[in-house]
Amino acid sequence: MIAGCTALPPPTAPVAEENREQHAAELARHGEHAQAAALYESIASNRAAPSRADYQLRAVREWLAAERPAQAQQLLARMEAPLTGVQSYERSLLEAETALVANRAQEAWQKISGLAAGAASEAALRYYTLKMRIALAAGRPADGIRAELDAERYISAPADRTALHGQLLAGLLAARSRGIALNPRSSNDAVVRGWLELGASAARGPALANVTLAARWRASYPNHPALDVLGQAFPSPLITLSPGGRVALLLPLTGPAAGQASAVRDGFLSALYELPVASRPALHLYDTAAEPIPQALAEAHAIGSTFIVGPLVRENVAAVAALGNQAVPVLALNFLPSEQAAPSGLFQFALSPEEEAELVARRILADGHHRGIAVVPRGEWGRRVMDAFMRVLNGGGGSIVAEVSYDGANYDYGDQLRSVLRVADSESRHARLERALGSKLNYAPRHRADLEFVFIAAPSATDARLIEPQLRYFYAGDIPSYSISNAYEPDSLAANQDIVGLTYPDMPWMIKGEGNVDGIRNNVGQLWGTRTAWRSRLFAFGYDACQLMLAMSGQHNPAEVRIDGLTGQLHFDATRRIQRDLLWVRVDRDGEPKQVAQNPAPAAPSTPSPL
Repeated sequence: MIAGCTALPPPTAPVAEENREQHAAELARHGEHAQAAALYESIASNRAAPSRADYQLRAVREWLAAERPAQAQQLLARMEAPLTGVQSYERSLLEAETALVANRAQEAWQKISGLAAGAASEAALRYYTLKMRIALAAGRPADGIRAELDAERYISAPADRTALHGQLLAGLLAARSRGIALNPRSSNDAVVRGWLELGASAARGPALANVTLAARWRASYPNHPALDVLGQAFPSPLITLSPGGRVALLLPLTGPAAGQASAVRDGFLSALYELPVASRPALHLYDTAAEPIPQALAEAHAIGSTFIVGPLVRENVAAVAALGNQAVPVLALNFLPSEQAAPSGLFQFALSPEEEAELVARRILADGHHRGIAVVPRGEWGRRVMDAFMRVLNGGGGSIVAEVSYDGANYDYGDQLRSVLRVADSESRHARLERALGSKLNYAPRHRADLEFVFIAAPSATDARLIEPQLRYFYAGDIPSYSISNAYEPDSLAANQDIVGLTYPDMPWMIKGEGNVDGIRNNVGQLWGTRTAWRSRLFAFGYDACQLMLAMSGQHNPAEVRIDGLTGQLHFDATRRIQRDLLWVRVDRDGEPKQVAQNPAPAAPSTPSPL
């Protein structure tokens, strides 16, 4: 009998099942979350309650980690009673998290708000951490901060606490990028206020002002728990030039472009004078309107310049390129023509309307629009902008069904707009119907029904302020309208009420509520007063040219240069041209642009253009 028993083979099924469970865990550790979820579901199908529910809940967590909320929701719906109290609570948390991952933040907030924190420390920590994430996604930053503070009560390790602080900071920055106001005055709690102010003022990358902004926040909140992530909020400052460095700035300080050049110069000086005197390079200005480019470069080399910024005018940039490789780095303040390659040592930075037109086309497609009309000024500028816009729009399956080409010297585009909107067709249908019925009808004309967007290629705010009201007059106010940043100037809120609803990309310098930029703007305004056009985009352009010069001086590889600039998030592409990541805004009823959800689609390389 005993010998017979020992001869029996060992059971194999439990061993195989254990191997499957280990394999699922291994898949999850290596980021193969969808495969792990499917395997956990398979394991669950062979288990009885309550073990089955444990594996189903593991599968749901892996589906969520794989960002596949539909599968998670389907599995949650298939779960059957009986569930233990712990399982039932975990299922409720996962239902809230599923709504969050599915971008249904308000639904997720309702679900999490209906739950209490778990009794066990681990469950309570999970509850409050999830509640923080949901609150931030639902546009409730103060609630998110309070949830994080509750979560901290269940954390003992300093490293874990710092990691949670980093999650909160990242969530606040994400909320800010979606246009959620982070207003410190909305709370009387000093800790909550400090987090809100940090989220509102945090930089998105290295910048000259970061040291000052960090010191100012630290002085206001000397004992705040966020001190351990202050370096994340305000990354290390730019690396500056070696002692004794000399910088040459080439600008047309006289002649027709002198006004533009003056704004660029003053912005450059504002950034330069934020440096301590001991580390500030000597600056030499050259008027490219008064001397040829080869002569200005030769003089800059003769005095030992370690970096050259400029020139500004496109023809002068082409003249620099024609001289060949540059031994001293040159940051040109315009783009070369697309057919002209840049020699070694020449880098390019520009404010390009074509680049913005491409961004607008991507945004239109991302918003789900494909058929629209374009309103474009006649001339070479309008054609360049429209060509850039059409390349991206057509490439994404969109089309322009009609185009209004207008003369900027006129102020009334009514006949052209009325024609492309086909308002006359609506009026003709109304007249025919009245004749057929033999009576007057209440009637409002309509535009053609196949339009999903209007693109206004506005070279100036004046053009946009003229075109938008005429579109509304011809019953097209319900069609989403898009433009480039030229459509807005901060000179008059009353005048900007004419472009209410207009969506466009712009640099942070022009947008209120970007906390770190707001601080720089306040300092610059006090410094310059009315002595320069410091509120202009060209001033910000000059400021960022200085920031780029400093960052490039400390980096041998331009690909590593990243700047949280006044003109956008700045980085070089493979051709040594600066790419700008801009912010999306829409003009509110008060005439002020407000941030809207940012387009997640990555920006493609831009088209070069002159200022």
